[in-house]
Amino acid sequence: MFEGLAAATTSTRGSDALSTWTRTESAACARKVATMAAMLEDAYAASGSADRDQWCLDNVDAVAAHIGAAQNITPGAAFHQLLIAVALHERFPHVAAVFAEGLITYALVKTVVQRGALVTDPDALRTLDALLAEAFGNWEPRSVDKTEKAVDVFVHQVDPQAVRRDETKARGRSVDVRIEEDGSGMATILATLFAHDAKAFEARLKNLAATVCPADPRTADQLRADAIGAIGTDRMACLCGNDDCVAAQNPPATGVVVYVIASDEALAEPDPDPDPAPPAPRPESPAPPPETPASTPTPTEERAAIDGEEPPLFDKPLRDLTLTEALTPAPGYFAKLRPAALMGGLFLPGAIACRATIGATITRIVHPGQAPPENRYRPSKKLADFIRCRDMTCRFPGCRVPATNCDLDHTIPWPHGPTAASNLKCVCRRHHLLKTFWGGENGWRDRQLDDGTVIWTAPDGREFVTTPGSRLLFPELSRPTATVRVRDVPASHTAGLTMPRRRTTRAQDRANRIHHERELNREAWEAEADAELPPAF
Repeated sequence: MFEGLAAATTSTRGSDALSTWTRTESAACARKVATMAAMLEDAYAASGSADRDQWCLDNVDAVAAHIGAAQNITPGAAFHQLLIAVALHERFPHVAAVFAEGLITYALVKTVVQRGALVTDPDALRTLDALLAEAFGNWEPRSVDKTEKAVDVFVHQVDPQAVRRDETKARGRSVDVRIEEDGSGMATILATLFAHDAKAFEARLKNLAATVCPADPRTADQLRADAIGAIGTDRMACLCGNDDCVAAQNPPATGVVVYVIASDEALAEPDPDPDPAPPAPRPESPAPPPETPASTPTPTEERAAIDGEEPPLFDKPLRDLTLTEALTPAPGYFAKLRPAALMGGLFLPGAIACRATIGATITRIVHPGQAPPENRYRPSKKLADFIRCRDMTCRFPGCRVPATNCDLDHTIPWPHGPTAASNLKCVCRRHHLLKTFWGGENGWRDRQLDDGTVIWTAPDGREFVTTPGSRLLFPELSRPTATVRVRDVPASHTAGLTMPRRRTTRAQDRANRIHHERELNREAWEAEADAELPPAF
């Protein structure tokens, strides 16, 4: 089917080619989803898989890790895709067949799986599967909300208590912090909370913004935004720069720790009176002045550029501009301040990195060079700080867990491998357990190079290479360290170790959640039915 669709398009032009390639894309996605379901089926068929279902890192986790590495996506995204794939092929085989033909999209498949999750009766599930597969033949375009409602109509036909009810607005209160990955160093916070808490929060921001002196260069909106960052303290750092500022006498302090990796430039104090440039020698003969590029701001000006009012777009009134001048963007410039990074690999512009150093505790990172290994299992703080700043994140393929939340793993197990930079890397607890208990001859294996590069070998023999997260912004942290001298390594180093176990299996947890939600639906359905009864006489 897929090969036929691909062969049907001989051109990349025209609406016919677009329609065919759209269907081909869906059919290819269906094959990918089927592969995921088959990988989990193979894991369950392996010897000893029943016992591993109660492991803290069970069969589903192990397969999801393999899927994430193969697609270079995060473990959470891989886990979600695997659950959709398994539910589709186990519960909705007719819908899976329509998907394999490329007639529906992956987004619609996800909606079907999620909205039909509470149907437990086998006969009702088969009926729902057949109804949906038949309806998709003439399915018209719908928004996400209308698609969910349309699927709910079919679910209601076969099992009214399986319709997923929306949470009330009060139950849906939440805070969503979205850190932008566009290199701006900014983040967006979206919060839904009680009205009275919102008023108290607003008052708290105003009070914090009032702790700086009137000479602070920030606007009212900028002060309110920075007050959110200082919400864990009772004061804000005043940026007026005056030596006699009363507000600056009490710098903020907080128990919250945010790790930022920066160069010495971000730590340097701005020079209030830079030395003027020496005058250029006067030419012997008059010559036309050379064309000079747009003025490049100094580091001090870059630090101050993130505060205050927006500069004007043009240097003269609009009525005096020609059309060419109005449409020509202002020339850019190369920033002089070296960028930094949050622990986890997020880019942070130099000016914002300078702001982050105000009131911060500074720890110098020392490259170990060719220093000999440490004669103990747990690395020293100096070595541990270097490893975390070099790696920035978990070193498993696709994983983005910040290094501060990771274990420091010996690539060659201690004591056969030394405690040295060339044998240590950051690995989150999930992937540490994966390597330890799902490793060995037919499991995950890894080896590490002197520059911090880690080469992972999957159970199927495929290799994945991960490099230190600091290599782009701070290549000096990836300079080679002392080569590891290996002692005799046993075939297995897990003797005496046991995988943490679950109290209940994943399947039992899912069944309990479905039963609980169906009971809530039953109670609500009965209450609605009683409310519709006529009054008794």
